[in-house]
Order: sequence, then C-alpha cells, then structure tokens
Amino acid sequence: IFSSEFTKLLKTTNYFLVTMVFCKTPAKETIMEKFERIKEERAHKPPLWEPSGNMCSDIRAMLYGSELVYAFAVLRELARENDMEKEYLIGIAPGNAEERQKILSEGIKDKIRTKDIVDFVQSNLKRLEGVSRICSDLFVETLLDLGKMENAYIVKFDAHRAGSTFVYGIYVNHDLKRISLSFRGTAEMGDWGANLKYFKEPLNPSDSLLELGFDEKKKIRVHGGFKEYLMGSHPSHDCKYKDIKGELVELYTSGECNGYDLIVTGHSLGGALSTLMSFQLASSGTISKHLGNKPLVNISFASPYVGGEVFGEAFKMLEKAGKLQHIRVSNETDVVPVGIIAPNYMHVGINLHLDEAKDYVLEYQGKRSLWWQWTPFFPWLANLSNHGLEEYDTRFKKVKTAIRHMTINDVYGNSSITKDFIE
Repeated sequence: IFSSEFTKLLKTTNYFLVTMVFCKTPAKETIMEKFERIKEERAHKPPLWEPSGNMCSDIRAMLYGSELVYAFAVLRELARENDMEKEYLIGIAPGNAEERQKILSEGIKDKIRTKDIVDFVQSNLKRLEGVSRICSDLFVETLLDLGKMENAYIVKFDAHRAGSTFVYGIYVNHDLKRISLSFRGTAEMGDWGANLKYFKEPLNPSDSLLELGFDEKKKIRVHGGFKEYLMGSHPSHDCKYKDIKGELVELYTSGECNGYDLIVTGHSLGGALSTLMSFQLASSGTISKHLGNKPLVNISFASPYVGGEVFGEAFKMLEKAGKLQHIRVSNETDVVPVGIIAPNYMHVGINLHLDEAKDYVLEYQGKRSLWWQWTPFFPWLANLSNHGLEEYDTRFKKVKTAIRHMTINDVYGNSSITKDFIE
C-alpha cells in the first residue's frame, strides 16, 4: 500500500486540500494585473504598521510574516525545478538538479533583502501565473508593503527535511528594530502526522520558571506532536528549538540587534509551534536578558490547542511576570482552534476572535466549543475555508479601524478583558 504511486497520490491529495480548502480560489485577473492593481493602490500609502507595541500594526506585520514563510518556500521550490530570472535574488545559485537541491536543503547562506524578493517575483510574473499561493492578494500586499522597508531581511530560512520537521524563517527589520520568527503551517504529509499526535507529553520547567515560583511537582503537559516537531522525540534527534534559540542569541550578541523586539508568529500548525516556542523562549534566562524589561510577543493565527491546564498556569505566570504576551487570533466557524477531541486542553493568551461581519471579541483565553464553531447547515469545506490565512486577513481588515489605537500593553492592562488573567 505504501508504493511510490500511493505516496504520490497522498501528496497530490494533500496539495489539493491545502490549496483548494485553505486558500481562496484565485480571481480571474492575471497575476500581472493583480500585481499592478495592488501596486497602484499601495503607491501613495505608507507600510501598514508602526513601531512594535501597537496591536493592529503588529498583527498586520505578523500576517505578512506568516504568509511570507509559506510563499517563500514555494518560490524556492519553483526556482529549483525551473529556470527563472534572477534566481540569485532568493539564494538559488546556478547548478545541476542535485546541486540546486543541496542549496535548498541547506537553507539560505546570506541574508536576503525583502526588496529583492519583490524584484524576483516581478521578474517572473508570467512563470508564476496560476500558482495559488503566489497569486493571492495577501501575498502581493505582503511583498509590496515589505518592499517599502529599506532594511528588512530574511536572515534564516530552514526548509530542510520539510514534512519530517517544520519550515521556519527569521526576519530582521532594522527600520522597526524588530526580530520576527515565523513558522509555516501544514503543507506536507508529515505535518499532518504532527497534528494528529495529540496525546500530551511532559515538558520540563525551566530554572527561570521555577524562580518565578512554579511548583516543580506539577507536570506541564503539551501536545505530543508539536513537542516532537520542536524538540525531537529523542535526545539524539535534531532539536530545532536549540537551533533556533542559538540563531536568535547570535543575532543579539552580534551587536546588530541590540535592544530589538522579538515577535514569534505562525498560522495553524505554525501558530501552535509559535506558542510552544514562545513559552520556551520566554522561560529562557538568556533570551530574557537580551530583551531587558520588554516581553516576548507571540501573535498566532488559527492555532490549535497546545497544552493542558498546568501549561496554561505556567504560561500565565510568565505573562504576569512581564516576560510574555500572546495575542491569539481566531475566526468564527474555524474549527481548527477547537478541533482536538481530547480532555483537559486549554488555550492561552488573549483571544482576538473575528466574525464575518465587523465584530470582534477580545477576551483572556477565549473558551469556545467545537459545536459552536461548526456550521452544521453547510458543507464541511465551508468551515475549513474559514481557516485560511487569506480569510483571516479579510476579517482583520474589517476590524482594524476599531482596534487601531490599542496597544498590546493596553489590552493586558484592561481588567474587563483580562478578568480571568487577573483572578
């Protein structure tokens, strides 16, 4: 049953689900027309963000970061398989198929300026026609707005062994003095394996957490698949957490990023990984030292559950200590954030819940059942389409005016929102 033909069928089926269900159907206009239309719309507008701390601005920037980690992997894979213009702009050097595959596996060696990604895409618009991830309004907006930043770079992009480990990117924006870490969501068959390993596994508390008063007798338990993806299933296996932490520490100690904010993001599976990663980093004395008195910020989209009650208790302890802030964005009728049929899972952080109109709810943790998120009178695909990142972007645009003056600190300081957090 696990023949090469069956494997191809699985990959094809997975590609169909991710492309057709989680992404909106591309409009009839060509990508060249879309690029020119959005470019004209954006021509006289500043980038849609401000310095870190403004909640609306930070969510917008992390929507872009989450979209970019999906699309950049697609662009590099297309460049590996096809001769494209200016491939060097995205870190692809000339060579045969084997050499090009090695380049992809090793990730990027030199930082890549976001302006150069825009140049690469514009130089290959005809070749990119019909590629759904690239033809979305969200990706084009992402490129054009990031292209306005003079000193924004991808400094790390790891797609090595995608499907057996996750894909992530680290971005540095010197204009905004910010480091961003973005995790890709489900895009490979191996990603589904991680999603489905929902039985909890223990997570050892850090010394920093114990110093805050966490009871070491309590057992922190988190989603087994997410923990395995991030930390490996055995001490001898690759530990992506250590790799990423080392890369972040290197950025801070290099002297180029002194005092920079740190924001971690991701969509779907990537959202869950971003939350687990943020918890671990915020528990790290090394990272806290580089952040000074500023919290690490986690902004996740469509994240499934990550851990149990004790995990939530430990997470809250880091929030109260000012080491961690989390804005978890969810869509009404998106079943993924509530989809685990297992006891004692709970969400963490402050939930920004968006409906199809212009309404939103801000509340601590955000407790919703699978039943109320399901739409029983419509096909199941209608529910899954609300999970796509482009739908999150569409709904966010409807409420951004209402929340544009809020800061994340304001939200955490609002007792009507954080009643459960205070108690």
